[in-house]
Amino acid sequence: MTKPPPHQDALLNLIVRHAFRAANKGESFHLSSGGQSPFYIDCKQVSLDAEGAFLIGEAIFGRIKGLGAGGVGGMTLGADPIATAVSLVSHLHQQPIPAFIVRKEPKGHGLMKQVEGPIAPQAKVVVVEDVITTGGSTLRALAALSNEGYCVLKVIALVDRKEGGAARIAETGTPCESLFTLDDLIRAQAGMKQSA
Repeated sequence: MTKPPPHQDALLNLIVRHAFRAANKGESFHLSSGGQSPFYIDCKQVSLDAEGAFLIGEAIFGRIKGLGAGGVGGMTLGADPIATAVSLVSHLHQQPIPAFIVRKEPKGHGLMKQVEGPIAPQAKVVVVEDVITTGGSTLRALAALSNEGYCVLKVIALVDRKEGGAARIAETGTPCESLFTLDDLIRAQAGMKQSA
């Protein structure tokens, strides 16, 4: 088994410490997908943190730097800090990739666009997501990008909850991967508790 890059190891630790919660026995969290889960993952606690943003940017840029992507972004709000982090890191590596934002609805004035950012028309782009559960928000982002003529190279999430969302995304013909799965977070949390 290949050892993860050091940035990814540090990122996993940050996510487990600051973004991952387990409910008390017999309780559950209500998810944005409408479901219930004994685990809650709030990646904004990491993507909006200075160190977390840097680690996210490095981890995702490392996976997309050879793709020739002309943009990186996704559905607002979860994807916004992730896309900005990747874009900033790409500049530091002298391979700049602009960020973009997919609005939940097209703008009601001006150019009436749903996709905002300095990306070229019909660019090849990478979609990022914080957590994939059912894949609903990512599928909406893919549809909006397709409607505006962009070609999506792949989807990369910070965490895949393994509840069918990645498979639904892959069914569109768009490759989907994640830095971590819910299982990775559970294992890492258990390891932290044992070593405490």
